[in-house]
Amino acid sequence: MYGLFECPHCNVDFSWERDEYSIGEQFKNAGLLFLITTSVIFVIVFVIMLFDGPDGAIEWTFYVLAILSPVLIPVALIPSCIYLLRNWIKMLKER
Repeated sequence: MYGLFECPHCNVDFSWERDEYSIGEQFKNAGLLFLITTSVIFVIVFVIMLFDGPDGAIEWTFYVLAILSPVLIPVALIPSCIYLLRNWIKMLKER
């Protein structure tokens, strides 16, 4: 939680800022990046199968993604890893 709070002991208002470098926040954002990346890969493969592939594009899309998953999952993790590495380097420089 973050925002403006009142101290229960002295009744003085204080502000608690959100820690953008917290582990939970970083992994949440990295997970979101992974979800976006995998969605983009899925849409690209689906569109290719829809316009260029045989009938049943959705089935073929899942088939192709299942076969290529050992390659596509690490590729989809690249933006998340870059994000985490960049934030951890920034955090270490600020200390």
